[in-house]
Amino acid sequence: MMWRFFSVLALTAALVFGPSRFAGAEANGKTDSSKADSSKSDSSKTDSKKTDASKTPKRPERLDLPRMAPAFYYPPAGGRGLKPVLVYLHGRGGNPEADCTKWAPVARDFGWILCPSGPEDRGGGSRAWANNWLAAKNVVDSALAALRDKFGRRVQLRGNTLIGFSEGAFVAMNIGVREPEVYNRWLILAANDGYWGGEGQDELVKQNARIKRVYLLTGEQDGVVDNTRRVFDILDQAGVHVIMRTPEWLMHETPVDRMRRLYIRPLRWLNDIP
Repeated sequence: MMWRFFSVLALTAALVFGPSRFAGAEANGKTDSSKADSSKSDSSKTDSKKTDASKTPKRPERLDLPRMAPAFYYPPAGGRGLKPVLVYLHGRGGNPEADCTKWAPVARDFGWILCPSGPEDRGGGSRAWANNWLAAKNVVDSALAALRDKFGRRVQLRGNTLIGFSEGAFVAMNIGVREPEVYNRWLILAANDGYWGGEGQDELVKQNARIKRVYLLTGEQDGVVDNTRRVFDILDQAGVHVIMRTPEWLMHETPVDRMRRLYIRPLRWLNDIP
């Protein structure tokens, strides 16, 4: 009888401490939400490979761009040779240099972290994208080209990752559908279906097969969470492999001390395929 008692205990524990809630989109008749959630099972591997914060340079390197505000970057955490680029696009009023510093301990495990500056100067180091994705695209393209010019074949030019927050999500969603060869995986923080408009959705229909994976992450307490759900539906219906997560505790912006824990799984899922 004792084994039955322990079996009941095990079953109860599984129900109480089950996996966190993810939404996985079906593509070609299959769903890979279980694959994304399986990253939870090897979280110990993440900790063992975690970037040592003491080895991360305190300030990012500066990349001067002609007739544009500078971009900032950190090199990959380890190894030489060709590495992908994770481009972080700040929100309105964000400080790209400070944001790059925040993202370095999270993203350097996966490649270069590149942080362009929006064209609108708001003073004190804060920038914005002026609701102009086309001007933003010129900035992002120039920053990636400058990084490649500086480091040559160590910088990957195709199959990179866009990370966009708030107004940066607007920029990322519009660049991503127009340059899927360069950026075929996206981490979109606070996505909004209004960011695309009809033209952007038309581009999505044309380019959907070239977009590898998209991860949407918006807090349940964020005012755009319902818009993010609509973005999920649009991507899902287009056949894009997409996952959405909406943590109940999260508002619009993630506290710095919770960034790595929240973003490491999405970045691993986005980058665990060629």
